[in-house]
Amino acid sequence: MTSKRKIAYISGAISSDPHYLEKFADAETVLLGCGFDVLNPTCVPALLSYSQHMQIDKIFVSACDVIVLLPDWKISDGAKEELELGRRLKKEVILYKNILTYAQKYGMI
Repeated sequence: MTSKRKIAYISGAISSDPHYLEKFADAETVLLGCGFDVLNPTCVPALLSYSQHMQIDKIFVSACDVIVLLPDWKISDGAKEELELGRRLKKEVILYKNILTYAQKYGMI
């Protein structure tokens, strides 16, 4: 019997980073390699407003098991809001720099 893969939500700066697509794609690749299923907020079309994006991101946070904070999360109001919601919902929170240690600890890799 296989165990359920954890769902990770990637949280970090988007609006202030012109290279956010590459950053989030790299993080998604690493997380998939560590055995997570991934919710990546950059998969939502850019044509939506910030408010609409945040509504969708909050649904992603509600659906995930783990919030993975990219190194620049502290400069993102959206990431701070996602973290606050995640804490209220008692989601696990992991710093991206610690993801390999986490995955090894739980036998994911």
